[in-house]
Amino acid sequence: MKLLFDGRLLTSKPSGVRDITLGLVGGFRQLARDGKLDFVVAGDRESDEFDIILPSKGFMHLSLPLAAVRHGANRIMVPRQTVPFISAVRSIPVFMDIGFLRVPEFYSKHLIRDLTTRYAARSRELVAISEYTANELAKAGLSNSVVPLPIQAIHAIAWTPAPEDRYLLCVAAQEPHKNLARLVQAWSEVDVAGWRLVICGRPGAATPELRDTISELRLGESVQVVSGLDDDAYASLLAKCSAYIQPSFDEGLCIPALDLAAAGAPTAVSELGNLGFLYGNSQISSSFDPYSVSSISKSIERLLHNEEFRQQISMWNRENVTITNWEAVAEAALGGLLN
Repeated sequence: MKLLFDGRLLTSKPSGVRDITLGLVGGFRQLARDGKLDFVVAGDRESDEFDIILPSKGFMHLSLPLAAVRHGANRIMVPRQTVPFISAVRSIPVFMDIGFLRVPEFYSKHLIRDLTTRYAARSRELVAISEYTANELAKAGLSNSVVPLPIQAIHAIAWTPAPEDRYLLCVAAQEPHKNLARLVQAWSEVDVAGWRLVICGRPGAATPELRDTISELRLGESVQVVSGLDDDAYASLLAKCSAYIQPSFDEGLCIPALDLAAAGAPTAVSELGNLGFLYGNSQISSSFDPYSVSSISKSIERLLHNEEFRQQISMWNRENVTITNWEAVAEAALGGLLN
């Protein structure tokens, strides 16, 4: 098979989608080196990441499908939930998340996003970044022919919590579906003496609600909201946390939580989304109802003060969450497409 890959995200700002794109390209390039695949990455600017450069104007719907024909590609893969409107070569979208279709009340309206997602779901071949996302596509009636990719943790973290500075970490953009205001409310109901809650993520539609909740509950320095960290500061923030929590209503994957789980950090997560799907297999009560402040506060209590729970969930994390093998991911994608 000759696979033409839309590589423009390789040169974008750091993000979870970019991390997955980098991993996929690395895995496919290894298959190409092993002689299992003819792999070509297309971009719209000069970069060592790209094998061919295409015009940026009309890249998706004109340049990419024409290049696929010109280079004799059998498939086009797009690491997003979109595909060319018309193409003589079959296109394969990579589905990251459809939470905005499942719980639209927590997302800003975005007509083009919704339409392109539904259009891409009509493709004959699709891949998804998790079994959970593949299942959600089927439940939504969008597609029953989705290849789930075995993606878990992406970044290796040397977890070395700082005993003199104990903090519970949550990495999440300040958007409604991340459920940060309830997290802060739950924090206010727990004995957090000697601890702080650190929320790391860019400002968004839920920023005013988050700010007002912290102010109204007079939490002062016990809750810290940070954003715009450089790579080293962000890596240090993850490595030195004492525990991690994710209260989202939906996550297609959730890389920070998986990264810390693979490192052995104690975690508590929402029972919804990909994390709820993953931890549903655990016999340890490590997930909570994200709609319930009481349920979240009980999980915080365990993370902060129950040493037996911390040790149990840390052990489960190490045994069940691993750093992703991108060659295996590429193999899974290729195998699903050839079957």
